[in-house]
Amino acid sequence: MLIALKFIAAIALLAALHVSVMAALGHWLGIAVRLVSLGFGPVLFSFGIFQLRALPFGGAVTFKDTRSEDTTDEAPVEHGDVHDAFDHKPRAVQVLLPLAGAASLALVALLLHPGSALASIGHGFVQIVAGGLSPLGSAQGLIDGARAFAAQQSFVPLVGMVAAKLAALNLLPLPAMNGGQALLALFRRDLHEDTSPLLQRLTEWGLWLCVALALSWLVAIGFFVVRGL
Repeated sequence: MLIALKFIAAIALLAALHVSVMAALGHWLGIAVRLVSLGFGPVLFSFGIFQLRALPFGGAVTFKDTRSEDTTDEAPVEHGDVHDAFDHKPRAVQVLLPLAGAASLALVALLLHPGSALASIGHGFVQIVAGGLSPLGSAQGLIDGARAFAAQQSFVPLVGMVAAKLAALNLLPLPAMNGGQALLALFRRDLHEDTSPLLQRLTEWGLWLCVALALSWLVAIGFFVVRGL
């Protein structure tokens, strides 16, 4: 139980850093921040644009974006009022802003997990995919290795290791991740429109892959817990 709590605390701390860096950088670049959400699931606490949710395993930042807001009644975008919209910023900003969140995690890994942070991030790409493809095989060995590391190390090195793996996760070229968001901004022909059928199809497929990957790892963690009972 103590090891599980250490992992939850590390993930929650790093998720808060991740979304805070993106929100702060976006604000500094002149982009209106609509919502900063820490965690997933039911909202436990809300203050202004900040929300604290029940499951502390991630977070999200919502910026003003005329591609979505001009079709809703909740926050309509007035004609010409686009200077602080994410989709009206230069392409470089749209590419680099998502990557800033992953970069903050990589920096924590370098500071707290020195000497092996880059290798840990590199291995993280393979481990995330391999574990997702084999939740009852490869994933079990990876989870057991992470548990052993947490049992042997103090909280600070654990945060460094988790930061490396979360950096790798967020750099995956999937639309829900920083890497995928940066790629979409890089290859989108029109920065103000989401009309490309190919990009829409790739985004849909990517979202399904994200769901499949998440479900596979949930099965792996559940099986590991049940096996240890």
